[in-house]
Amino acid sequence: MNKITIVFLCFFSLISAQEKGTVVGHVLSNKMTVPYANVLVKNTKIGTSSDENGNFSLNLPEGKQTIVVQAVGYKTQEKTVSVVVGKNVHVDFNLEESVFGLNQVVVTASRNGQKRTEAPMIVSVTNAEVLQKAQAISLSEGLSFQPGLRLENNCQNCGFTQVRMNGLDGAYSQILMDSRPVFSALNGVYGLDQIPANMIERIEVVRGGGSSLYGANAIAGTINIISKDPVTNSFEINSNYGLINGKVPDRALSMNATVVNEDQDLGIQLYALSRSRGAFDANNDGFTELTKIQNQTFGFKTFYKPQERTKITLDFFNSNELRRGGEDRFDLQPFEALTTEQIRSKILGGGLTLETISANEKNRYSIYANVQNSKNDNFYGGRVDDEFGNIDLEESIKGFGNTKVNTFVTGGQYNLKQESFLGGSGALVTGFEYKTEKMVDEKPGFDAFVNQTLNIFGFYAQQEWRVVPKFKIMAGFRADAHNATKEDIIINPRLNLLYDIKSNLQWRTSYAKGFRAPQVFSEDIHARIAAGEVALVVLADGLVSETSHSFLTSLDWNKVGENSEAGFTFELFYTRLQNPFILEQLTETFWEKRNGAGANVYGINLEGKYAPGQQWQFQGAVTIQQAMYDEAVQWSENFTNQNRNFFRAPNFYGNILATYAPVKQFQNNLSLVYTGSMYTPHYAGFIDEDTLKRTQDFMEVNWKSSYTFSLKNQVQLQVNAGVQNIFNSFQRDFDFGVNRDASYIYGPSRPRTIFVGLKIGSDLL
Repeated sequence: MNKITIVFLCFFSLISAQEKGTVVGHVLSNKMTVPYANVLVKNTKIGTSSDENGNFSLNLPEGKQTIVVQAVGYKTQEKTVSVVVGKNVHVDFNLEESVFGLNQVVVTASRNGQKRTEAPMIVSVTNAEVLQKAQAISLSEGLSFQPGLRLENNCQNCGFTQVRMNGLDGAYSQILMDSRPVFSALNGVYGLDQIPANMIERIEVVRGGGSSLYGANAIAGTINIISKDPVTNSFEINSNYGLINGKVPDRALSMNATVVNEDQDLGIQLYALSRSRGAFDANNDGFTELTKIQNQTFGFKTFYKPQERTKITLDFFNSNELRRGGEDRFDLQPFEALTTEQIRSKILGGGLTLETISANEKNRYSIYANVQNSKNDNFYGGRVDDEFGNIDLEESIKGFGNTKVNTFVTGGQYNLKQESFLGGSGALVTGFEYKTEKMVDEKPGFDAFVNQTLNIFGFYAQQEWRVVPKFKIMAGFRADAHNATKEDIIINPRLNLLYDIKSNLQWRTSYAKGFRAPQVFSEDIHARIAAGEVALVVLADGLVSETSHSFLTSLDWNKVGENSEAGFTFELFYTRLQNPFILEQLTETFWEKRNGAGANVYGINLEGKYAPGQQWQFQGAVTIQQAMYDEAVQWSENFTNQNRNFFRAPNFYGNILATYAPVKQFQNNLSLVYTGSMYTPHYAGFIDEDTLKRTQDFMEVNWKSSYTFSLKNQVQLQVNAGVQNIFNSFQRDFDFGVNRDASYIYGPSRPRTIFVGLKIGSDLL
């Protein structure tokens, strides 16, 4: 390089530097720094992040520039500044906390992160703050505060819980862990209680068929559990002590800790939960309505960035649980007691994800692999006496068995940001996913053995097209092949339309086809134990996959003002089920899973949120629906009165959550969960013959108050107390004794429960 060239380059660099000025500032909220906030220049690709002290600096061309600051949990703020060449311009941002996160980034609608108001499908979000207000210890206790969702307890002996969406039972919803379908059929029976709430960042829910993106079981919708990411150094220790019905203890101790290095390229988030809940007997007959649970869970999520645009994420999850119900003589071996269920379950799993982004940020690649091993040693049955009144050991120990499920998921995904696409802009998402689930269930005493391996390979593609600034189209499909039946490849298309009537008012409509592959071991194989008899489920000859056609249309209005936030969603839904799986009784102990004639599920979801300021917050949701089969289902061997209604599907249910905080440190939360009347079967045992029951409605009212004290070095101490189910709205007509129908349980999952808690941590305010 000659001297003239060097002089020219130096002169050009000097001129270029002189054409820019510097914008510096500080990002705060309530006089506290906001670290790692996104600081962007509007309508450009220029941006940076605030450091751990909230400081930022940008070199910008001369002229007026609009600076946009975004941070999780805060309202977005913009300021326009005049940049002067060679000078520093100082501008500070004081962010307000976002109460509802109405415009937060979500991933479940399209497998691509985007603002909620720009997603072509409605995404409802329950964040960690709502879980705390509801005093949720596990995932199961925090799922009721979404439109269309309802949690229920299905067994007095084992406490099996499931979440229903838009009238369809748990098997119709795809539960994801960080967008991965590792939630096995066995986890569907007990897993909702085994995921600690303190590991959850938020729960994203997409209602309506999602099989075009997430595969089998996403007929009713998708529940995506997003775990906490390591962002800032913090810790939290939380203890909770509850008294169920004022006398049965429920103890829980949880821990979170996050460590991130100064360069923000390496971090880890750890969590743990230890819970011990006693058994509860509602009618003093010596048999449980709520099971005894002892659970220990530990896990972590860690990341490493070997390069600026490459990220490796590793997560690990381990849970050990003992639960026992039935006769409450827990000092005896399970086979020595009368009707008893005891389950020792272990879950061990983890996942590895590699993500990389191109230099121009248009291309994003990811590959992942997740594995989960679930097993339990179980006892379903009870003591059997011989003719002399002594225990018949051979007959009594028949109830022992074990179940093992190994799940492996791997896949890859490619995202392309298209700045120019057919006269507008677009985004392409495509990928593949392979899942294998091997299940072995053995009950030697009943000569019952199931050995099933389900392999599903899926390929999906989705194109998003913003035709004009106000109108967006998203179309996609997924092709799946599985070995559960002899069917050809199953194609599931999807079409979504989004129209911005105004900047804060969106109209959406969608169609999606879904499918559900038959499996032997699922929720329906379980909770049918009466008088110590174990019911078994077999698959009918010629069984084919269940399919669905889902239609949704909605209006979504949001307004974020300087001091207030408000949002309202109106949604109409209709799902047509073809060849739905139904259970029909063959004998006293055998049930057959068959394809039914068809079914329709339709209704309205309403959701509203309003916060006039930081002191008051209100949110609520209501679902009005109808779920009916085309033909009546012969649900009982001897029951002659037919019924087309879905069981345990109320036509009306909803929730309300209100918060009053005169100061930020003092939080008061009132929540209500309403469950309407519904049909539920009541099997013979304690009663003489099978009966279909029309239940009463229930209103569960809960209260929680907390106060947070600031200690030294940004450490806080929080004390809280409250009452769950204040008016003890709980089922009153349980069966009595050994011959009871253990599945005859409905309504709220707990009676009146008083609790107190103590929490210490570095980020409680």
